[in-house]
Amino acid sequence: MRIIAGRNKSRRLETLPGLNTRPMLDSKKEAVFNIIGPYFEGGIILDLFGGSGALSLEALSRGCEFSYIVETAPEASQVISRNVKALGEEDRVRLLKMDYRRALTLFQSEGLSFDYIFLDPPFRMKVLNDIIDFLLKNKMVKSGAYLVCQYLLENFEAKETESLRIVKKYNYKKSELTIFQKKD
Repeated sequence: MRIIAGRNKSRRLETLPGLNTRPMLDSKKEAVFNIIGPYFEGGIILDLFGGSGALSLEALSRGCEFSYIVETAPEASQVISRNVKALGEEDRVRLLKMDYRRALTLFQSEGLSFDYIFLDPPFRMKVLNDIIDFLLKNKMVKSGAYLVCQYLLENFEAKETESLRIVKKYNYKKSELTIFQKKD
C-alpha cells in the first residue's frame, strides 16, 4: 500500500498482516479522493477506525491540515504510529488508542468538528447509524463535510437524510462504500 498523491506521493505504508484489517485498495482510495478532493487546502479529518492510518495519511499528503485517528487494537495502533513517523507527520496527527465511543465523547467535550470523516468499522460491527447520528446531533460535522463509509451490505442502509446527501455509492459483492456530504 502506498500514498497515491501529494507531498508524500509513492511513499509506502506498513499494514497489518492477515485479515483483521482491510486496507482500502489503491484503486478504491483513488476513486474516493477524486470525489472528495482530490487536493485540499486545510481541513480536519476524523478517522474513527484507523487500521493502518492510510486514509488519513493520504488526506494529509493532499493538503489536509490535521487528523484525529482512533484505533483500539494495539497492533494496528503501532502500525499507525510507525507510518506517521515514517512520513514525518507527527505534528499533524493525534492518535487515540481507545474505543470509538470513548473517542467520540472526548471529541464532543473538546468541541471538535470535522471536514472529512472516514468510517470503516470492522465488518462484524453494526454501528454506522449510531455514529452518524451522534456526530450530527452533536454538531461535529461541518457544513459541506464529507463522510466516507465502508460497510458490509447487511450492516447499513445508505440513504439521504435531511442533513446528508449521497454523493457517490459503490457496490461490491458483499460490501458498499458510500460518500455522503453534509448539506448546508
